[in-house]
Amino acid sequence: MRRLAIFGLGYVGREVASLALEREFDVVGIDTDPAVVESAREGETVRDGSSDRFEATTDGGSAVEDADGIVVTVPTPLDSSYSVDLSAIEGVADVIATGLSPDPRGTLVVLESTIPPGTVADIVVPRLQAAGYEIGDDVFLAHVPERIDPGNDEWLLAEIPRVAGARTDRGLERAVSFYDRLLDADIHPVSSTEVAAASKIIENAYRDINIAFVNEVALTLDELQIDASEALDAADTKPFGFTRFSPGAGVGGHCIPIDPYFLIERAASNGHNSRFLKAAREVNDRMPAYIAERTVDTLVRGGTLPQEATVLLLGKAFKPNVSDTRNSPYFGIRTKLESYHTSIETYDPTLPDESTVDSPYQEVDAVVLVTDHDEFRTLDLRRMSDSGVDILIDGRNVFSPEKARSAGLTYVGVGRS
Repeated sequence: MRRLAIFGLGYVGREVASLALEREFDVVGIDTDPAVVESAREGETVRDGSSDRFEATTDGGSAVEDADGIVVTVPTPLDSSYSVDLSAIEGVADVIATGLSPDPRGTLVVLESTIPPGTVADIVVPRLQAAGYEIGDDVFLAHVPERIDPGNDEWLLAEIPRVAGARTDRGLERAVSFYDRLLDADIHPVSSTEVAAASKIIENAYRDINIAFVNEVALTLDELQIDASEALDAADTKPFGFTRFSPGAGVGGHCIPIDPYFLIERAASNGHNSRFLKAAREVNDRMPAYIAERTVDTLVRGGTLPQEATVLLLGKAFKPNVSDTRNSPYFGIRTKLESYHTSIETYDPTLPDESTVDSPYQEVDAVVLVTDHDEFRTLDLRRMSDSGVDILIDGRNVFSPEKARSAGLTYVGVGRS
């Protein structure tokens, strides 16, 4: 395989394109947004994007005609009713079906986008077959779910093992061969694209469920006036049968708060109620409102009405040390506080253009830690207090309650007061 077409130049697509260029593929990136295409061409978002071996275009049909391999990394978001929106997958499948050469010579088509089990069979296969292509002969079709951890320098894309499923045995061989060349990590073949899709959802549902568990524990222990962090640290001394997760202001990103719904919806269409997965989502979705309500309650107890207060939210990104705000708990916290007519300021060192202040030290009534960026872990709590802050709401249980109180702050954490 020499020429690779990549649909979708979001975070995953850009990283795949960058790595493929490094591995000496000729790459054409396709995106519907002309601005995204232009920034990729200029090498701003794709490493080596200005090289002769990289093209970027909005014309997917022409891009796939001469491609030996096609990788699909388009978004699969949820709509307002928590149903997965697969319109981007449908659109790409249509483009591929009409754009492939009449004699495609066994082009490999790989979906990396996270999808419900059955998507390949229900959406992609019929479109290719309707265009006259034989799966496993003219076109090889596989699903290799993306695995990527933004901001994690210990696990780069090339080093993360991958799961591969395909529609045919030859398709699986082709997919494994391609990723063996692209990555340094092991490839784990599975029996079908459905198994591959399910594995991706399980990975993130596992994290969602365990985070929901410790969040529920934290809220419960808070009612009993037991420090949840201390109790979890104690439980973590068990050398087997326990994995430590941490409670917090909420989960964000494109994976954890989204992927479980892919399985929930698919199971519901077959008459099954995924109660455990739903319960975990409800607990974690509730956390931003919990943080906002604790903030309001603490303000009122201190004699400040929420409509007369100013609150500084520290962190807008969904995880530490990245600038990605997708589904960040920041938005839920802000919306809930604004429903009380509270004034909001924002500071995030990774998003200076979206910050309303240029420092975490402000004369405000309360500070809420939303994202535990490294910069925030070393905040000078005495300086914060001297700036005029009365209340610290620690949405990530980063700070010592004793140190916060000795600095003159009223401290509230998640499951620790």
